[in-house]
Amino acid sequence: MTTPTTVPVASTAGAASPATPEEPLLRMHPLGLAAALAAVMIPIMSFFTVNVALGSIGSDLGATPAVLQLVVAAYGVVYASLVAMGGRLGDGFGRKRMLVLGLLVFAVTSLLCAFAQSPSALVGARFIQGASAALVAPQVLATLHAANEGHHRNRALAWFGASAGLGTSLAFLIGGTLTDSDLGWRAIFWVNVPIAALVMLGVWRFVPETKAPTRPALDLVGAALLGTALTLLVLPLTEGRATGWPAWTWACLAGVLPVTAVLAWWQLRVEARGGTPLVPPSLFRFRSIGVGLLTGLPFFVAFGGFMFVYGYAAQVAGRTPLDIGVSLLPMSLGFLVASLVAGRLVPRYGAWVLTLGALVGAVGFAWLGAVGIEDTAPPLPAVAVVGLGFGLTWSPLMGVVLSQVHGHMAGLGSGLLITTMQAGLGLGAAVVGSIYLAQTDGFAPTTYLLGGVMLVIAALTRLLEPRR
Repeated sequence: MTTPTTVPVASTAGAASPATPEEPLLRMHPLGLAAALAAVMIPIMSFFTVNVALGSIGSDLGATPAVLQLVVAAYGVVYASLVAMGGRLGDGFGRKRMLVLGLLVFAVTSLLCAFAQSPSALVGARFIQGASAALVAPQVLATLHAANEGHHRNRALAWFGASAGLGTSLAFLIGGTLTDSDLGWRAIFWVNVPIAALVMLGVWRFVPETKAPTRPALDLVGAALLGTALTLLVLPLTEGRATGWPAWTWACLAGVLPVTAVLAWWQLRVEARGGTPLVPPSLFRFRSIGVGLLTGLPFFVAFGGFMFVYGYAAQVAGRTPLDIGVSLLPMSLGFLVASLVAGRLVPRYGAWVLTLGALVGAVGFAWLGAVGIEDTAPPLPAVAVVGLGFGLTWSPLMGVVLSQVHGHMAGLGSGLLITTMQAGLGLGAAVVGSIYLAQTDGFAPTTYLLGGVMLVIAALTRLLEPRR
């Protein structure tokens, strides 16, 4: 296991007090930890396996590139919109119970995706699947936070970050292998059913039940406003280029700011009246939350955008789904190695590890843009460097955001973190994907742009250092 990855922040006020020397630190059963990490990998991998299969889906169902973006973005948008609500449900009704329910619904919606016979049916099924995924991820992160103490918690959070990132990059290899099988692209959804069933058994047997002391109210208005704001942003960015930017796309974009303003006003109003808003403004009093999410959003946009662009560009270059998955193996290995190394470096060097990761990622993107993807040999060294950069940034970032969150607020903090992550991944597929598709030969310019984003992230990580 890795060593703790929590980056020092301004203070640790609000964090759970460690146990007394006479009492052992609270720690999850190893099989429970494994089952929880497997549970969170299922919806994350499902988000990215589709990227490898986009060419096959388009050929089989007759889907346009804009519709294929929706297949990716619809899942991410509803996931981001409802994940905070999913965390709230776990706080109130039990996180293990909601985790099992989420896995069950995810398996059912995977069947709907596998049976889809039209692009619209697949987009609709992915929409519902994103809602089920929103029940899974926040329960895992909140359980790891609430059911572990001290260095056990730090290690569990480190493994969460490593598992999420590794699952993301391995999704291409698994998706490519399944897409090239006799079942074709539908296999990437069929496989979710037995895996979800097996993980459900492990969760039910070994994961402890945790929940908040009191059952929080559900902020349905806040969830509706958040979903509306994300839809108004992602839908025109996804469809605008293909439709020639008609008036409705500009109307949607113009509506994002007022809807977001109403959302902020509503959250302040609910909290001022003693309620529990979807995104409590008081959470942002913790410096780790505000600065961590400010750093995380562009990072996840870059990650999601790169995954979509690489998968699509490689298929345009004539590579099979399996070839694409194999070509991303160096990224997976780089990510894994960097995640493990980061756990040992962060306690000594703090946020400088995240800065280094962002700079390494920028170098990797510049290298990838220079060598291109159209040549016969895939750009394996450049992809490996990108993986190293992502790994040095992703895992420590998880610890940063939750470092000051008390155990009874684990669901709120986890939901907010995963909302930012999924919103960034969905926006990445929509925004970066549209930038790539708008150019005749857009791979190199897009990767150079992503390298610039990583430089911005490197600057933002300097804000993560504790105040003197």
